[in-house]
Amino acid sequence: MKEKVSVTDTGIQSSGLPKDYMEAIAEYIWNGFDAAATTISINFETNAIDTIHSLSITDNGTGIDYDLLKETFGHFNDSIKKAYFQKYSSGIKGNKGRGRFSFSAFSGKAFWQTVYRDTTTGTLTEYDITITRNSKDFFEPDNKKTSKKKATGTTVTFSELFDVTGFSFQSDDFKNFLVKEFGWFLMLNREKEYKILINGQPIEYVQSIAESDTGTLALKDAEGTQYYFRITFVRWSEKIGDKFFFYFLNSKQEEVFKDLTSFNNNAIGFNHSVYIESRYFDTFHPGDVEHTQNMFEKTRQHMVFKNLMTHLHELLRNRQKAFVDGTAAGKLVDLYDRNDVLPRIEDNHKRTEFLHTLKNIYSMEPRLFQGLNKEQQRVYTGLIGILLQTDRKEELMELISRVSKLREETN
Repeated sequence: MKEKVSVTDTGIQSSGLPKDYMEAIAEYIWNGFDAAATTISINFETNAIDTIHSLSITDNGTGIDYDLLKETFGHFNDSIKKAYFQKYSSGIKGNKGRGRFSFSAFSGKAFWQTVYRDTTTGTLTEYDITITRNSKDFFEPDNKKTSKKKATGTTVTFSELFDVTGFSFQSDDFKNFLVKEFGWFLMLNREKEYKILINGQPIEYVQSIAESDTGTLALKDAEGTQYYFRITFVRWSEKIGDKFFFYFLNSKQEEVFKDLTSFNNNAIGFNHSVYIESRYFDTFHPGDVEHTQNMFEKTRQHMVFKNLMTHLHELLRNRQKAFVDGTAAGKLVDLYDRNDVLPRIEDNHKRTEFLHTLKNIYSMEPRLFQGLNKEQQRVYTGLIGILLQTDRKEELMELISRVSKLREETN
């Protein structure tokens, strides 16, 4: 029997659903992780001309409770499902129940087969649900019965596909999209062996991480209560979003808030994220944005939080300096050398000293080198060379040090 969604098909279509098949697939993967799944499998078959007639996404989560179906599939822009996890951009996810309609970006029909544990009888129960692209305001549950399967989980199968082929889901572009979308999440849960499979092959996210480190920080409040913070620093091989954030997660790994780091105005490739997990944030509620935001503003004044942020900013300062010293400064010198903007210094000893000084200045204050065109770079490096020839290196470095210190104090 068909059930009516609380909004028209036109209303659903105009609500901002994903128009790209990659984002649509990401919605269903997040739905699986929302349902406490540890493994998400994308499966399809192609023929000789790379055509696929259907595609399925299977998870080993808790399934969809039939008794809550009207509150989940029947409501729009108001999902009762608690978000167990939040992705880095906080954009696609949290669409208040829109995700299940995302198939319309590439498919004419979505068919769910789900197994859940009935809370009344304790038995595994299964049924299926159908939604079509041209009638998204109706969903059709059917075939409810006691399941013979051994575990809960959900498979959603998409048919009547358009604008996609087998290559769409096997291409490097698609795999790289999944890495950018889920790499951080898989990394945080690597001990639990979370994974995403495409036709049985796991998505390899390790290549997206240039370096990572996890440590624990213990802090006490004024009453002597001790809180532990699990801090994971990640430097990405490439930029994964428009901004760089601290992500604050409670003990269930729900993202309860995020805050910009102080290193967003850099052009040196220091692509980073910091994840802070603690029961300290358990009183924050991801679904209640206004309340959580108010709590976050109040928490900023809390001694524990102030000490935490001091530690986090110091951590990032050290990480950025190590990155600049070890990687970015060398790349800058190589780039300037290739572009022929460095002054011509015949004496090898003096040239070595010049390059060493240039790297040191860049390490101390990389923003001094941002936004310069080729002629400005040539003038800038030439002036540094002239100062070195007049034995004013110490004055130059002292000036750069004062600029760097002033910037840190104003951040």
